[in-house]
Amino acid sequence: MSENIAIDVYDDEQLTSEQREDAIRSVRTMAAPAVESRNGYLESEAAATELSNAINRPLLDLVEQDDKARRAAEEAMPLISVDPDFHVDWQESPAGYTDVPRAGSSFFAPPFHFGWAWHRVDGGTPEAVIIDRPNGAVVIDGRCGPLAPNGRNKFVEIHAGFGVGFRPSQDGVLTATSDRRFMKFYYGVAAHGIGTWAVAEGGTECSIMSEGNWKAGESRKKFRKRVSVNERETFESNLFGDGVMRHMVPVRAGHDYQFNVGAWLFVDNTSAVGQSGALAQVRCEIPIMELTGP
Repeated sequence: MSENIAIDVYDDEQLTSEQREDAIRSVRTMAAPAVESRNGYLESEAAATELSNAINRPLLDLVEQDDKARRAAEEAMPLISVDPDFHVDWQESPAGYTDVPRAGSSFFAPPFHFGWAWHRVDGGTPEAVIIDRPNGAVVIDGRCGPLAPNGRNKFVEIHAGFGVGFRPSQDGVLTATSDRRFMKFYYGVAAHGIGTWAVAEGGTECSIMSEGNWKAGESRKKFRKRVSVNERETFESNLFGDGVMRHMVPVRAGHDYQFNVGAWLFVDNTSAVGQSGALAQVRCEIPIMELTGP
């Protein structure tokens, strides 16, 4: 599965070569469940599209043979607009976090140990990936289809976020918590013509890894919109809190563990006879991460 993804790690050269390799390995391990889950979707969607094309084939053939009908079906709708406001002014600085640490807890504020991003190479490349380590913010942008500005001709899947490392001095239980995580998103989807559809979805995620092994994790889908023949929709959310993500795992002294928290998006479309497109943009703010361990 790892050959299906491209990984970037952002650490401003603060990590040792061993720590950087651990970070890359943690991202690769984190990506595996998402890749496997998306493979199931892609297989199902391919089968559904094949069936739809078979059912619509007589109509599609008629449209192909009629120049006027074909031009009408392929006439582009107005491009999906791209004008969300992702500027956010924090009411309090993450560095000003003053909660009294609980016994055995370590609180991490930006810049975290490293930033990370990955996308599937069998899909299209991201329009943008911004990793803002000083402020604990990521912005990701994916686009596909002719009705999306700069749309790729394949689906696009992007994940990005931040990670911290931990090496316990004794055996015990590690609790990893992300209880302040904020998100803002925008999507636009449109489908025009016969056999067309477009979809955009995204959310947040966290995971705990150790030396290439998955320990625990969670992925939350925060939005999904799919349109089909002659439908379109755009939506821009407010900045909102996503709630607590917390996992507990047994740990062993002297072993390395990584806690990664971030956001993801996915866009896909099929045009058939007509035009379609999808785009999604996500901003995720992570002002604090907490590890409680032995």
